[in-house]
Amino acid sequence: MVGSQFPLEGLILAQPEADASIFASDAQPSIAIMRNSDPFLAPPWRIIYRIINSDPGQAVKLMSEFHRLGETVIVAEALAQIAYDGDRLERSSKLPISLENNADLLARLVISEGEDWLEARLRDSVELFQGRMIANEVNPDFLDNYRETLEVSASHLDKSSASRLTAIIRRAFELS
Repeated sequence: MVGSQFPLEGLILAQPEADASIFASDAQPSIAIMRNSDPFLAPPWRIIYRIINSDPGQAVKLMSEFHRLGETVIVAEALAQIAYDGDRLERSSKLPISLENNADLLARLVISEGEDWLEARLRDSVELFQGRMIANEVNPDFLDNYRETLEVSASHLDKSSASRLTAIIRRAFELS
């Protein structure tokens, strides 16, 4: 699949179990597949977003590896992909979206990388999209929706974890 223009996002949507086996191997081949996917239809952050809904643990591994490789924009973009998930679910419960999986992803990132790491990555994401809001590249309500979706996702965790994650989110969005 490396070097091909295989419709990777379509595979992930249609066969979530298949994506788990493709990306469950060593991170380097997975990273190579993602880097070589169609940059318009399936950039790495969109692939990670799809993986969140089938295997949050694998999405954590990929995000951690991209960050380790210095590709922090991919991590910032991947986190921001969930911005309208709450709104999307309200419109259609049939979409392949899971606020519970978003919460699982965030909790696993805290466990794997730490609170400071997640706060910094969320802040990177906020700063990236603040610039895009100023340039009129995204809706003016983007960051509000992003924060609300993160907080609603966090509410799907146990009370202690939800409180801890909400505090991280609020600091990243400079609300506390």
